[in-house]
Amino acid sequence: MQNFQDVVTSPHRVVSESVSLIRQTLESAAVAKLKYPDYRFTRLVLSRLDWDDADVAVLGALCDTDLSGPVELRPRLFDQQLRLVIYVWGLDDLFRKDGAGTYHHAIRPRGYDFDADEVIATEMERWRADYRAMKPVQQMLAASVVWLYRGINDNRWMRRIPCTWHATDAVHTLRDEGALRDWARLLALYPGW
Repeated sequence: MQNFQDVVTSPHRVVSESVSLIRQTLESAAVAKLKYPDYRFTRLVLSRLDWDDADVAVLGALCDTDLSGPVELRPRLFDQQLRLVIYVWGLDDLFRKDGAGTYHHAIRPRGYDFDADEVIATEMERWRADYRAMKPVQQMLAASVVWLYRGINDNRWMRRIPCTWHATDAVHTLRDEGALRDWARLLALYPGW
């Protein structure tokens, strides 16, 4: 893995605003909040859709982990990371393996009849209750999975539940709870759903 300073300070590395926010947050949350006063965690997660290899390399350096991987292996590696996050962080009640397709395509949030394309009211109520009962770090990880799954600021699952964290608060919570590397790997390996 490259040295953090080499990755971050290289004149040829131009990283996205979101990765710059993560870097700034890890250096000083107070400064990051002043610099990015209205930057929500939702926006941070969804910015992954626009990242390039430089963003992934810097994020890896920030989290002291190698986040690179061959493009052809990303679906398999993302699937492994997704399943690890769901298992290790106790998100099993929120997601199930019943979708068509291989790898992560088989994992979907509970509470929805995908064949009929409609919400199952009692299951969705249970999904939201289970989510509300979780610790903030679990909620942040679950929300990240849903936002990646939907590719948008979702209002199907993420309605009327805690999910409007400021990005700097979320990054600090993930770091303090020991989940930052898992979350970073989830985002870095994301190949699309």
